[in-house]
Amino acid sequence: MNLPFQLTTIDWLLIAAAFIGLYSILLLPLHNSERWSKRGITVWGPIPLAIFLRTTRGLKLLDRLSRPKRFWRIVASAGVPLVILSMGYFLILVLLMTYLMIQEPPQPSSYNAPRNILLIPGLNEYIPFVWGWIALFVTMVVHEFAHGILSRVEGVRVKSMGIVALFIAPIAAFVEPDEEELFGSKDKPAIVTKGARIRILSAGVISNFIVAAIAMALFFGPVIGSISPVDKVIVVDVQDDSVGSIAGFESSMVLLEANGKEVRSLEELYSDLDSGSAQVKVLYNDKEESLQLSGEAGRGIMVASIFEDSPAAAAGLPARSTITRIDGVEIVNLEGFKNQMNTTRPGQTIAITTGEGKSYQVSLTSKAGGAGFIGIGISGDAVYAGGVAFQEAPAKQFLQVLKAIPGSGLQGFTYLLSLPFAGIPGFTQKGFPGFSGWLTAVFEPSGWAEPLGGKFFWIANLLLWVGWINLYAGLFNCLPAVPLDGGHIFRDLVQAGFERVVNARRAEKLTRTVVALLAWLVLTSLLISIMAPFTHWLSL
Repeated sequence: MNLPFQLTTIDWLLIAAAFIGLYSILLLPLHNSERWSKRGITVWGPIPLAIFLRTTRGLKLLDRLSRPKRFWRIVASAGVPLVILSMGYFLILVLLMTYLMIQEPPQPSSYNAPRNILLIPGLNEYIPFVWGWIALFVTMVVHEFAHGILSRVEGVRVKSMGIVALFIAPIAAFVEPDEEELFGSKDKPAIVTKGARIRILSAGVISNFIVAAIAMALFFGPVIGSISPVDKVIVVDVQDDSVGSIAGFESSMVLLEANGKEVRSLEELYSDLDSGSAQVKVLYNDKEESLQLSGEAGRGIMVASIFEDSPAAAAGLPARSTITRIDGVEIVNLEGFKNQMNTTRPGQTIAITTGEGKSYQVSLTSKAGGAGFIGIGISGDAVYAGGVAFQEAPAKQFLQVLKAIPGSGLQGFTYLLSLPFAGIPGFTQKGFPGFSGWLTAVFEPSGWAEPLGGKFFWIANLLLWVGWINLYAGLFNCLPAVPLDGGHIFRDLVQAGFERVVNARRAEKLTRTVVALLAWLVLTSLLISIMAPFTHWLSL
């Protein structure tokens, strides 16, 4: 739809504010309404936005599930140390990210956009809508049922259970234990010990970690082990305003055919483009398209990156360009590039020609071995035509990176947390959504999974997102800030520590101070993470 005017960010904010205002007005009849409250429907906040839907149905199921009390106590007690370790790990990670953002505020991008901080599928552009909602539903149900089960195990009454909806979308589930029995009040102490309360509060996180461990073990084990790479050529770069761009080519397209013949290698593509024009069939966004590619084809190597303060940077050689000639010598592949560079020497000036016909004079510096140094990162062989650069999909290397994550210790674990956003460097342009879209064209199920065909990737995506969202939600809930589970757990742990050295009244006062300070620190860190990209100009 072409608008007769361009909406600015302020325009969108005003539209959003008007929509939220209208939504809150529609919910006003539910605010403090005894009639709707008796039906289990209430709204929260001075400006009603979130709708709480409560029910007592399912409470008998909690009682039945909680009957093996000894088993649940053993599981919860064994998981508490993991919760405490996770609390420290994720707190350090959040504080480290905050420190780095203060030191050097990042430029605003999709990675740090406020919409992508929340794990809400459809709002967060890195989380696929269908798999995201399925995984989020599993996460919420598992988390809250675990709280409910442990509450009954320890004798705490559960008043109700339900979901929280925002704009008719369920954003959370909850089990509502009797807070007076769980935490106590001024007039009545809690009916459970601190140890029992910590088990109840830890149960949700522990259950999320268990589900995440099972899902990830299946994903990185039999699932990844049953995926094989397929030889395919993909579009890795399209020059703006080029012939290819005008024809409709875009990065991440998978080439299926050229002039009616299947394309599985760069050599085949180069041969098909020999006439200067080809009708190619591509796969993009799960759809096949037929496009016309015109222009003289050239072979070379793809420049993945330019090193800072390097000869290439000084000469203005752009990243994502294809080097086709050096001093007039054709560069067919990576081996030819290395052979040509081995004939150069430091201080020499060479002429680098790219696929679009531009030439760059690069004054070489020295590197180990005595040959000249350009200062570029290389992603491999490429074919260039009409402003479009093609490479063979590095599907095998992609699988190797994925398979290496579980065995990489804490570094691999941290990388796993960023996987949906960071993706696989050099392969996925914008995060890793799972095996969907064009990725399914460069992989195929094998072994026991082969009979499932494309449906096998449904299993892979389900396990990936159920595992990842359970893991991330569990870690986030570990943060020592009330009202998160970690905040309540931290409070009990700190108070238990203080009570060993001072009287109970003094310990409670010190605990409130420490908990308040840490909650402020966590909240401030999260706010800085949201606001830092918009202060980037202050550091310039």
